[in-house]
Amino acid sequence: MSNVCILTDSTAQFTQSNFRGRERVHVIPFSIQTDPQPVENPLFSHASLPRRLVPPSQQDFTRFYNQLSSEYDSILVITLSSLFNPALDHARAASAQHSNHAAVEVVDSQTTAVGLGMLVQLAAGVASAGASLTEIEQRLRILLPHLYMLFCLPELTHLARAGYMSHAQALAGEMMSMLPIFTIEEGQLVPLEKARTARHLLEVFQDFIGEFESPAHIALVRGHGGLRTAPLRQFVQETFPGTPFSEHTLQPHLAALLGPHSVSLVVMEKLE
Repeated sequence: MSNVCILTDSTAQFTQSNFRGRERVHVIPFSIQTDPQPVENPLFSHASLPRRLVPPSQQDFTRFYNQLSSEYDSILVITLSSLFNPALDHARAASAQHSNHAAVEVVDSQTTAVGLGMLVQLAAGVASAGASLTEIEQRLRILLPHLYMLFCLPELTHLARAGYMSHAQALAGEMMSMLPIFTIEEGQLVPLEKARTARHLLEVFQDFIGEFESPAHIALVRGHGGLRTAPLRQFVQETFPGTPFSEHTLQPHLAALLGPHSVSLVVMEKLE
C-alpha cells in the first residue's frame, strides 16, 4: 500500500475538523509582517498598520521534506494559488533539490481558504484508501475545474502589496466605495462586477450559486463587518436541500493577504 502524506500551507481552511486521512495532513506555516506606517482606508475610516503575508522559504520546504521523508514514501504538496503568493515557487525549487528517498509532487491549487481545504480533504481521503501519489494527483486535476470561488475584496491595497495591481489603482478603487468582486479563472484573478451594498453582494452570490445544477458543497468565508448571511443560507437550503452549506471566519493569514473585510464564496460541483 502506498504511503503518501499531504503538505499544505496555513491559508487552508477545512470544512470538517476530523476528515478521513486527517493524520496524513501536515501544514507549513506562513508568517505575518507588520509594516511600521499606518494606512488610511477610505472605506473603513480608520488607520491600520498594514500586514503582509510572508511565505515559507525554499529552506523551510526543504526542512519539511526531510522530516516527512523519514515517515512517508511520497509527499504531495498543495499550496494556495501561485497568483497570490510565491509559496508554490519555493515548494517547487525545494522539490527539485530534494535528495531524500521520498518522492515529492507539487500542485498549484489555483485557490485558497476553504477551496484549498476541500482539495486537501479529498487528497487525504484518497491517500488513506491506499491510492498512489500519481492517482491522487490525477484526482485533484479532475476536481480543479469543478471548484469555483468568488472574492469580494473591498481593501484593494492588500492586492497592491501582493504585487497584483499598482497602489494608485488600489486607492482609486477603494475611493469609489464599492465592493469589487473577483473570480479565479485558470489561476488568474478576474474582475466580475462591483456590488453597491452588502445586500447587493449577497444577491450576486445567490445568482452565482443558482447557475449550478448539483453542487456538492457551498461555503462562505467572512471577514469583519457583520455581513448578514441568513438570507444566503436560506436560499441554499431551499434551492439545494441536500447540499451542505458551511460558514467560516476569515483566518489571520488570509486577512493579511486579502484584507480583514474580505468575503469569499466557494462552490464545489458534484462529480460523477
